[in-house]
Amino acid sequence: MTNRIKYSSNNSGGSWWLNDDHWLALEKAGWDVDWVRNWFESWKVTNETKQTGRWLGALATSALAPVGMALEQAEANFERVTGMNVNDVGCECCGPPHSFYRDF
Repeated sequence: MTNRIKYSSNNSGGSWWLNDDHWLALEKAGWDVDWVRNWFESWKVTNETKQTGRWLGALATSALAPVGMALEQAEANFERVTGMNVNDVGCECCGPPHSFYRDF
């Protein structure tokens, strides 16, 4: 149990909204990024994923906020670090590109 705020990225509209620099900036800001390359032991991944360290082109799809951050603090920190808007709508069929929730 982590009891931390988790960010989950959605491939809304057919592309990832966070690029490599965004994920690296989050890590530098203290977020625990769930790098795709770390999935190899716990997930069944394709040979392409093993070779590139990417899943559908992404280096990561989720991250845990620094310990002790409340939801509102994590969202504000995410926006400051990435320059993204947590309230972006995304496309109608895929839903919002950014989700935040408590990871128990």
